[in-house]
Amino acid sequence: MYVGEFLLWFGSAIKAETRKKLKMGYISGDMTLKEVQKNYTQESVSNNPRPIGPYYAYNDRYLEIRGGMFENFRGILTWITLLIFLIPYVSWNLGFKIALNIYNHEDDGIISGMLFIIIYLIITIILSYLLIRYFRYIYRFELFTIRHIRVRFNRITRQVYIQRPKYCGGTVVFKWEHIMPANFGETGSDMGGTNMVNLMTFHPYKTGFPVAQSVGIGKNTYHAQDYKDEWEFIRRYMEHGPENLPKPRLSTHLPMPFHGFEGHIKPMIHAAKNAPTAWVYLLLIPVFLILLPFYTIGYFISECLCWQPRWPKVIRQAGQVGKPIPKETTLADYPPKVQQALLDSRLQWCVRDEKTGKRVDYGNS
Repeated sequence: MYVGEFLLWFGSAIKAETRKKLKMGYISGDMTLKEVQKNYTQESVSNNPRPIGPYYAYNDRYLEIRGGMFENFRGILTWITLLIFLIPYVSWNLGFKIALNIYNHEDDGIISGMLFIIIYLIITIILSYLLIRYFRYIYRFELFTIRHIRVRFNRITRQVYIQRPKYCGGTVVFKWEHIMPANFGETGSDMGGTNMVNLMTFHPYKTGFPVAQSVGIGKNTYHAQDYKDEWEFIRRYMEHGPENLPKPRLSTHLPMPFHGFEGHIKPMIHAAKNAPTAWVYLLLIPVFLILLPFYTIGYFISECLCWQPRWPKVIRQAGQVGKPIPKETTLADYPPKVQQALLDSRLQWCVRDEKTGKRVDYGNS
């Protein structure tokens, strides 16, 4: 489910006139000079580096982990979409059955039958158009889109590649040194108990891009230490290589029925453990038995109706001897209208000098 990624990108790339129509203001994302100047890749935050994953690739050149926020909710929108798509299908099916009965001389009411066929045909065409033309902006969060956001860390080129749908900002390339963990340390707080993924940010102070770009990696967790352990695993891999690190178990890009099981059962187990009374605990059991298969099957259907595209050739070959280094993402990589929208949003990412309290002019104004 790419709602989180879409909202982050939409908040930065929305046109000024659309922002006015929606009565949306600009949200301040001010950070201190100390926060944005620090090189987070050099500081150890855990003595227990762990590859929690899921990982898709791991070798001497790069590692690749699943990205994407709200994966634990994936499947809900799939069922809603399929239910809505069922309406024009039923309308078409009814019209087709009437036409078939008339053709086989099983229905003597030809005039009334033709009238109903026309009505059902009109309903089918109108609803199909509305669903494809407008509702696609909703169902594309889970259906007929990239199966999983992927984040690749290349230790040879010292770059981070993020593969996202175009409506979430598309594929981007940033320097490894510019990454900033957002769930702990200088840029955030220990987000224990929040069931969030590990968030990483690339601030414009470091990248030169007008706005910040963020990505969530790995699994949702309720334990603050998990964020640090996985970040430390990635950090040591990028800084020192795969030696002396545990080798992660690799997952597949292909749809699998069990992929959605863990992401959905963990919140349910957490809710059961924190149930205030035994009665609430007992009431949760039938709810779990109904919702868990519902969510898991929806997740699997979502995977089956999506695809996993290949990385661009320059990223696939990055780090190989004699191959070019991918160009870092800049404003010029986007269409003119998107460029202007990003420039209009750049003042949201101000930096303040914590000593003087004044804003720092770092070329983003």
